[in-house]
Amino acid sequence: MRLFITGLKHCGKSTAAPIIAESIGCVAADGDDLMLALIDTPTVREYYRRHGKDAFMKAELEAVRGFAASHPSFVISLGGGAADNGALMDFIKSTGTVVYLRRAENVLIERILAKGMPAFLDPDDPRGSWHAIYERRDAIYSQMADIIVPLGEYGDKAATAAFILSSIMENCDNGR
Repeated sequence: MRLFITGLKHCGKSTAAPIIAESIGCVAADGDDLMLALIDTPTVREYYRRHGKDAFMKAELEAVRGFAASHPSFVISLGGGAADNGALMDFIKSTGTVVYLRRAENVLIERILAKGMPAFLDPDDPRGSWHAIYERRDAIYSQMADIIVPLGEYGDKAATAAFILSSIMENCDNGR
């Protein structure tokens, strides 16, 4: 099975991916960690700041493509901004099953703001700027996904991962 877990920031991708991978007996990877193995900065945010959007998206694609080429079965959680990387989205769509973890816009903005004001939001209108990002990325992920998993509150992280896995197994066409 080759699964790409997508969704907006703080929807639960990085938490769910290793639980799902263990459940189906394959390796898990986080897109940011894959990038860190290739880049010359301590964080992916720093790489973006130093090298810009185009270099970031190229490195993101290279990292995911390299991992997928060397593993026949995996679960990769991608960064929340993967929707904005057209080449990456085309690659994952042609390589495996794309799973979109969809959470409510208001739930995500509360989680984001609880960690402080991120640079990608307008400090004068964080909710308005988040709304624009959410609408754009939700439309892309919805269009590209093979499986959309609507997430609510399922108790703990393990229960949420179990719900995601159940949704994948019910809808999966053998994980390509």
